[in-house]
Amino acid sequence: MEKGEMASDDGWRDDHDMAADLHILFIEGYCQAPWMETSFVRCPPVMGDTRPFSCHSTFRVWCTDPSYLGENEVQPDAFGVKRCQDEIRSGKYHAIVVVDYSNSEEMDDFEVAFGDLLRGFVAAGGAVAFPSSEGMLLSTLKKYFDVEWEMSNYYRTTWGPCLKDNERNINYSFGNGNLSRRIIKEYSAKGVSLKVPKHERCFGVTENSRTQSLVPFMSGKDVSEESEDGNYDVIVATHDYGKGSIAYFGDVNAEHETIWLVAAFVESRSPKLPIDCFSGINEDAFAEITQLKEEGTESFKEGSLDHALASYQLALEKFGPKLGSHGPQRDCYVALLSNVSLIYYKKKCYRQSEAFASKVLEIEWGHEKCSYRRAMARFKISQATSGGDLVLLGKAKDDVLNAGRTPPSTLKASQKLMSQIDAEVKRLEKIERKQFSAGFENALAGKFE
Repeated sequence: MEKGEMASDDGWRDDHDMAADLHILFIEGYCQAPWMETSFVRCPPVMGDTRPFSCHSTFRVWCTDPSYLGENEVQPDAFGVKRCQDEIRSGKYHAIVVVDYSNSEEMDDFEVAFGDLLRGFVAAGGAVAFPSSEGMLLSTLKKYFDVEWEMSNYYRTTWGPCLKDNERNINYSFGNGNLSRRIIKEYSAKGVSLKVPKHERCFGVTENSRTQSLVPFMSGKDVSEESEDGNYDVIVATHDYGKGSIAYFGDVNAEHETIWLVAAFVESRSPKLPIDCFSGINEDAFAEITQLKEEGTESFKEGSLDHALASYQLALEKFGPKLGSHGPQRDCYVALLSNVSLIYYKKKCYRQSEAFASKVLEIEWGHEKCSYRRAMARFKISQATSGGDLVLLGKAKDDVLNAGRTPPSTLKASQKLMSQIDAEVKRLEKIERKQFSAGFENALAGKFE
């Protein structure tokens, strides 16, 4: 969706314009203490059982010294600046969350490593959130995104949505997606506040805001939005840049409400397709990839699975960490992964087949063939496992349901596979019940001997 394009006058986006499977990259490590990263992972759900980011595909990269992480912190998925840069350039992600960029000693390194990448990502339509415990990141945001924001104050109070000034932008930036309108409400937080242009104010002081503190003389001070120039403090602000948007979250304690707002922002402002501005392959390299793919397909038709596999894998290696730009390149990348999955299935290497089908589904969740093939691979893995694997069979059933959403091409095959899985589940459950009964009877016999 282009900058300023909205589905309605109120700011609500059409479901067809939303990403079907949201991919979010978390950049971590540029903090003073590694606690906020864990807060994001462990944040409780707004309602029900779903944590804020758990229904999306997330990837966390710690970019600074790994020894800085405490034993009780949730470990990231990967380490290193280079790995994080490769992830941004890969073309996988719709949104990025820079978690607690607050260490002034790391500022220069952060800007060198990510300043231009983040600017390019946002300009191409991506959404980037900056939740931070310090206001020092403001200079970086001015440098790379041209924000006209100024530091204001630091205190705890009740913050509320700036609906009077900016209702449409708030609805557009926080009211779409899974969390919808449940989090556009007042909440208490201690934060580093800003002064920002009227159209970028999202959550600020209300007409009744007073400072909140355990220290009596610091509590109850009037910090309400009433002021001579009407330029009141805000703790959450957004700024459009190019085709995308950034958001500042100044809550220093990462209250649950703030984490929900970050999730709401990336869901609401992410583009329909991942950002591919860095992931394109040059024409010569793509021509080589296409040639290798064609050679692999010819070998496959001739029954030479090993030669086909070698050609497909070499083609994938030429993509490197990139997925290609949307269109022929991305389609080629997905087809290569799918073909490798098929060959491994035919070679009865079911775990490898499952792994490559999973890679396809990470990119294209609705991929019919790979949903079906992963279900078959998981069924075979369970059959080859001593005692079976009921958890894996449950995942296989989910894959069958996903594969069967696009009839009629795989509908009959999906129904047949589902029947086989159901029968296997019943068989394994029957065995479990017998084993439990036998164990219970033996325990009773032992008790009364």
